[in-house]
Amino acid sequence: MLGSASGANQPRVKQLVIRSGGLYNVASSVLTGCFVQAEFQTASPGLGRRLTRDRLAARIITFGGLTVLVTLAMLIWHLLYVTAPLVLSPSLTPKAVWQLPAQEVLLLEDLQQERALITRGNDCQLAFFQVQAEQGAELSPLKQLPLDCHTKVKALHYHGGRYLTTLTSEGMLRMERLTRVGEQVLREPQLSLYLPELPEKIPANTWQVALSEDWLGIAVPGQTHWQLYWVSRLQAGQVIKQSLPASEHLLLLPSLTLAVQANAAQLTFSSPTQSNSLTLSAPVQKLLSFPGDKAFLLGFADDRVEKWSGFNDAGQFRFRPIYALAKPLEVQALQMAQGKDLGVLLGKQGELWLFLSSTGEVLAKHQGVANSKGIWLVDARLYNWNEHDVQQWRIDNISSIVSFESLWQKVWYEGYAQPDYVWQSSAAEDISQAKYSLVPLVIGSLKAALLALIIAIPLAVGAAIYTAYFVPARLRNWLKPGIELLEAVPSVVIGFIAAIWLIPIVEDYLLGMLLFLVFLPISLLLLALVQKPLSRGMSLRWQSGWELLLMIPLVLFLAWLAFVLGGVAQDWLWPQGWFPGQDNHSSKNALVVALALGIAIVPSIYSLAEDAIYEVPGHLRQASFALGATRAQTLRRVVLVAAYPGIFSSIILGLSRAFGETMIVLMVTGNTPVADWDVFAGMRSLTANIAIELPESEVNSIHYRVLFFTALLLFVFTFIINTLAELVRGRLRKHYQSV
Repeated sequence: MLGSASGANQPRVKQLVIRSGGLYNVASSVLTGCFVQAEFQTASPGLGRRLTRDRLAARIITFGGLTVLVTLAMLIWHLLYVTAPLVLSPSLTPKAVWQLPAQEVLLLEDLQQERALITRGNDCQLAFFQVQAEQGAELSPLKQLPLDCHTKVKALHYHGGRYLTTLTSEGMLRMERLTRVGEQVLREPQLSLYLPELPEKIPANTWQVALSEDWLGIAVPGQTHWQLYWVSRLQAGQVIKQSLPASEHLLLLPSLTLAVQANAAQLTFSSPTQSNSLTLSAPVQKLLSFPGDKAFLLGFADDRVEKWSGFNDAGQFRFRPIYALAKPLEVQALQMAQGKDLGVLLGKQGELWLFLSSTGEVLAKHQGVANSKGIWLVDARLYNWNEHDVQQWRIDNISSIVSFESLWQKVWYEGYAQPDYVWQSSAAEDISQAKYSLVPLVIGSLKAALLALIIAIPLAVGAAIYTAYFVPARLRNWLKPGIELLEAVPSVVIGFIAAIWLIPIVEDYLLGMLLFLVFLPISLLLLALVQKPLSRGMSLRWQSGWELLLMIPLVLFLAWLAFVLGGVAQDWLWPQGWFPGQDNHSSKNALVVALALGIAIVPSIYSLAEDAIYEVPGHLRQASFALGATRAQTLRRVVLVAAYPGIFSSIILGLSRAFGETMIVLMVTGNTPVADWDVFAGMRSLTANIAIELPESEVNSIHYRVLFFTALLLFVFTFIINTLAELVRGRLRKHYQSV
């Protein structure tokens, strides 16, 4: 009974056990979850701190990246903001009009700055007028100077001074400098002399006076001839007298003691010692001189206007036409902006033409006052007057007037024998033309960067291949940091060493250095050929890496041999000196820059190239060796192919570094902006030019804006080169990713 009873209850017991097991599992799961939750809650403070630190680090990194992007955007915006006015065209804006007394205007000055207007009335007296600040709409009299009615008067400006020249009927010539002190006008005598044999009647407006630093030129017309006097301002009493045939037009160039005559289509140049004539295509109607007397304008009867410039032709100063204005104009007067390339022409109908004096490009045209008598330009203020009024104009964008031709093409400047690329932002005289051709600077930067790459690529890539592929790991751990440590040397130190030590060596042992550059790769190739048979007799420990010990005496011996042979060859080829007759060659040349700059960029190229070669997967090399390839074949066909994108990127990075280098190029080249690819000629780079001239440039001037434009060019070049390098590297990596 009991057995049957127990047997009858057995399924129920088993069911109970199963259920109890289910309850156990459930309880176990619940307890386990509680323990896990308790453990999680126990560890949550540390995990929370880590998550907080991660979020903080992510925000700091994001903020830093955004700050870099914003800073870069601000730099680009500032470069564009400064250089944008270079593309603007100039224009004239009327500012003020003053009623002019019914008198002859002798000299007009900057009325806006309360300077004086000099006139001569019917009573023959000289009258000075000014515009007072409280009476801005009227000319108020300042002073009067009595003068004989038979005395001829001329007033002119020269280098900021005002000069009054009087000529009496008896032939007495006096020149005085007018200086204003408060309400007083002081007359400082400059010279006084007697001019004999003058015509009895001299028309008031036909005699001429021209002034330069050394000479005063006076031309008095007669019935059949011109009487010329060249009076020295340096030697009292020295007078050179000339008699020239009568002509319709006469122009005095006192800086050259030269007179230019135009009679119909005949142009004659006369100096105290010689004379020559030219036949023109059309009659001449006007002769106007540029400041400095190195060039003049010819206005023809067909309204064509040409600029003629002088140049030194085998010791003789000659003139030739360099360009013609694109638009016809009956020119009456010429004014040039001081220290700028902007010129203003006054037409016969009172129109005002703005043009570039270096290229002849017409920039703008405005209608001035009717029946204009003359113009005067000072800073950005232009004055235009007739018999009744004086009108003031403001020239907008005067400090940003430049053309594409003047920046990138050859320009025929005054005093040059032919068109050329010239950078000359400053000159000895304020009246000289500023020259802003960027071609010499771009050539200098490219020449320095490319020559530096020629030096750096074999050294950097060769060292990278050697340390990443051939040497043992222990030796690599010493070589790689040692070479990369060279990148910590400041570029100014490398430039200083090159300027003090390298330049004299290049000057004295040029051929020796060239022979050393030829001998070195040949000797390395021979060493590579004998390295394998020599290493077979050594122990395994010395079969790799010993060649470095052999290289040191070998390089020293090659240097000694190259310098000895180069010195002998140099003495035999050039016994009279280094490169005789080559005026453009200099000891501070692109070859020295290439050596110094090439050494400076070697660590940058080496580091990236070595990493790219070393990180090539080892199974690729092992597979190549398993197929029977030698180490050289594996290097050439497997390792370099796989590492080529990284090597290419390192070379492009070195090019950008060399193109943007400043101190080495600044200290070694001599900084002569010459558009010449000769490696033995001087040069100036874009970066060195900015470092030299930006601290001395006037803010918002043309010079200032052109310098910022060169900085923008540097940024654009670097951006384009790096972008192309990244695109090429991406394509190469995609092409070789199946290797």
